[in-house]
Amino acid sequence: MDIYAEPSLKKVKPEPTAVLHPGLLNQSTETRRSIRDQCLSNAPFPHYQIPVLCTPEHMRKVHVECVEELQSTFKETDLFKLYQTIDLGNLQLSNPLAKKLPALLQLRNALVDCAANVYMAGCHLLPHDDVIGTRCISYVIYLSDPDDEWTAADGGALELYPSESPGVPALVPTAFALPTYNSLALFPVAPGISFHSVQDQAPVGVEEATATQLTAIEASQRPFEPVEVESEDQLTEAELVALTPFINAIYLTKDTLEQIQDAFQGTGSIQLQSFLTAQWASAIDTATRAADSADQLGHGKVPAYTAGYSTDDSNHWTPQGPLFLQRYLRYTGAAPAASEVLKLQSSLTDAKDVNTTKAGATPPTPSSPGRLLAHVQTALVQSPAFVKWLSLATGVSPTGSRSEVRRLRPGLDYTLAHQATTSSPPIILDAVLCFCDDVSQEGDDEAPWSASGFECYMRAVADGVGDVAAAAFNGEDSTDEDDDAAPVQIGAQNNTLSLVVRDTSTMKFVKFVSCRERGSRWDVNVEYTLPNP
Repeated sequence: MDIYAEPSLKKVKPEPTAVLHPGLLNQSTETRRSIRDQCLSNAPFPHYQIPVLCTPEHMRKVHVECVEELQSTFKETDLFKLYQTIDLGNLQLSNPLAKKLPALLQLRNALVDCAANVYMAGCHLLPHDDVIGTRCISYVIYLSDPDDEWTAADGGALELYPSESPGVPALVPTAFALPTYNSLALFPVAPGISFHSVQDQAPVGVEEATATQLTAIEASQRPFEPVEVESEDQLTEAELVALTPFINAIYLTKDTLEQIQDAFQGTGSIQLQSFLTAQWASAIDTATRAADSADQLGHGKVPAYTAGYSTDDSNHWTPQGPLFLQRYLRYTGAAPAASEVLKLQSSLTDAKDVNTTKAGATPPTPSSPGRLLAHVQTALVQSPAFVKWLSLATGVSPTGSRSEVRRLRPGLDYTLAHQATTSSPPIILDAVLCFCDDVSQEGDDEAPWSASGFECYMRAVADGVGDVAAAAFNGEDSTDEDDDAAPVQIGAQNNTLSLVVRDTSTMKFVKFVSCRERGSRWDVNVEYTLPNP
């Protein structure tokens, strides 16, 4: 007889006293009422963390079973990065695996159905409100190492966000639950209210399946400004004079521009490394490294949520949301004054002259990376000469543009994929000039920026926001018959200009920047409208 058909192995609800801590079941009516009142009054929305869920003996058995018997599969989308086990809620006792997990299944049956997510270093779950189906309560049981106390410095906290306005969460959480072993965090699910996330550097844990809700609110966008392209088929002397101080000389020759155009026309995307001159690249590198060091960002540090915020007009960085679409800093301060530009250009020229005769000379240090990148934005990418260069490099003629200087901070920032609106231009040319610390060092477990901070383009899907990249990461979105469906993934590379053309059927996102990177991803992000084909 099949042993799994024996009555003793049927799914029978165990006595809770065999699993849950006695203190949970023997509470007085007054104590339970006090806990309920505390849960309902907690901000930013009702929540509670049970400090000790199970008996120590039972939870240790559960931990051992999870570590030794459960297998997890790596999963990654624009919204999360984690390892996930099979659906424990639907695990039948006839499954051979069930025999190896008696304590875990007792815990499952004492509560309700659940699945297990395993958060390794670099894993995360970005903000969402957990609205899915008929779900009323979300809960997280933490199974971190029972012999290693978890602290705030380890990251991995459950973060709860207040509402900034109806349906729009604030960019900074105000309540946290550490993944303390043998505790349970829970909260009622409320559309547009119960926004939460799992911080970078998260621990091993058990959590219910998660989902995000599409809302009608969009990220604020500035209008496109009209641009015109001169009809000549090569750069004029005046245009070369305007571009030479900024752009690597190799990209200004007619032969190189023709080669770039041929490659771009064939694939619709291209990356141009060492795009700015060595002097400009060194100045930006010096400024960005100094800013990240001052803000204590990167190198595995848990970041401050307001790191990099500034209202100083000479270095004004403004946080961008809404949280369920994006979080990053945009430079909104003033561009350098003419006198400062002349001084900077002079110092760059001096550095070039010195570097010609003395290798390793120290590049000039600007007042701030924001002002330096703002000058690249206004004096280079917004100039008629650059639009002309872009037309020659791509073979297309932009009709409008909008641009911004961005900083995506490690451990905090990202953009999520979402469909274009009906008012979006039908065809866009993205030009993104990226800066980051991408030099590999001895002892690195993986190459810098190989697993975070990359830009991804892929075909739009029906839900329109969040979780759209699953097929891309799992290699399921391209076939031999439809190569156009294959996602384009562009890693962050220092001093590299990325050119990609897309239409309204394509979504893009910047993957969450891990706190393990050495610093921020900085870029000048430009969108150009193109005429209809």
